[in-house]
Amino acid sequence: MSQAALAERSAKVRSSLEAITFEDGIGADIVGFDFDNIDEAQVAQLRSIWLQHGVVRFRGYQISDEQHMLLTSMLGEFVKHPRQLKGEEGAHPRHEEILVIGNEEVDGKVAGTMGNSEATWHTDTWFYEKPPAAALLHAIKLPPAGGDTMFADMYAVYEAIPEGLRKELEGRLVQFDRVYDAAGRLRLNQSVPDTDDIRLWPGVRHPIVRTHGESQRKCLYIGAETSSGWIVGLPLDESSAILKELFDYVRQPRFHFTQVWEDGDMIMWDNRCTMHRRDGWDGQYVRVMHRTTTEGERPFYTY
Repeated sequence: MSQAALAERSAKVRSSLEAITFEDGIGADIVGFDFDNIDEAQVAQLRSIWLQHGVVRFRGYQISDEQHMLLTSMLGEFVKHPRQLKGEEGAHPRHEEILVIGNEEVDGKVAGTMGNSEATWHTDTWFYEKPPAAALLHAIKLPPAGGDTMFADMYAVYEAIPEGLRKELEGRLVQFDRVYDAAGRLRLNQSVPDTDDIRLWPGVRHPIVRTHGESQRKCLYIGAETSSGWIVGLPLDESSAILKELFDYVRQPRFHFTQVWEDGDMIMWDNRCTMHRRDGWDGQYVRVMHRTTTEGERPFYTY
C-alpha cells in the first residue's frame, strides 16, 4: 500500500473512532473501532481516549481471542498472572497470554480462577514491582443476572480526601504483602508467616500517592480492600485507621461506573488510576471472562 493510501486510511480511522462518555462516573463507549484491521493509528487514538477516561467499553463487537491478544500486544508487553500459566486454574487452553476468570467446569474441574464469589475493591496485581497498566476483560459467557463490575476513579478519590490527609500521605510508601491474595488464599510459592506482624511479611513498597506515568496526574494507590497493607513509618493502628478511611472514600458511588455486562462486551481499564470490584452471582450459572494485561511502570511519586 502506498504512503498516500496509508495516510488516507489513517485519516478515515481517526475520523471514525468516537468516544461516548458515560453519564455517571468515569468511562466511555468506543464506537467505530475496526477489530478486523487493527493498526497503529487506531490504537494510538484509542490509547488517548483511554488515558482521558480511565475506562473504555467495546459493546456490540464480535471479538475473537486472537483480536483481543493483538490489541493487547499493541498497547504494551503482556503480563502473565501466575494463575494463568499452563496447568494452573486460570490457564487458557491455547493462549498463555489470557487469564480465564470464571466457574465453568471442564472435565469435572473448574476451568477458571475466582469462582462466583464477590470480589472486593482492588487493583490488579498491586503486589508486583511493576503492576499492570492496561487490563482488557472480555465477556465470553454470562449468567442471567449478577457478576456486575464496578470501577472507581482514583484521581477523583485522591482529589476528594481532605487536604490535610493528602499532605500527610504525599511522599509516603505503603507496604503490600505478597503472602495472601485478595480472597485470602496463599499465593503460589508462599507459606504461612511465622509472625502476625504484617510489617515483617514478604512484601513490596509503593507510593500511596502515585504519579501516573503517562498523564502525570496524581492518584491514590492502595492495593486491595482485603489485603494486609501498612503505611510505612506509622504505628499499625494509625495506618489501619487511615487505610480504612481511604477505602470509605473508594466505596462512595459518586466515584463509580458500574458495568452491567452484555454478551461480547469488552472493558479496557487503566489499572494505575482505577480500582474495581465485582458482584457475585448464582453459582448454578456459568460466567466466563478472558483477561489480558500489559506491563506498567514501577509506581513513583513526584512532588
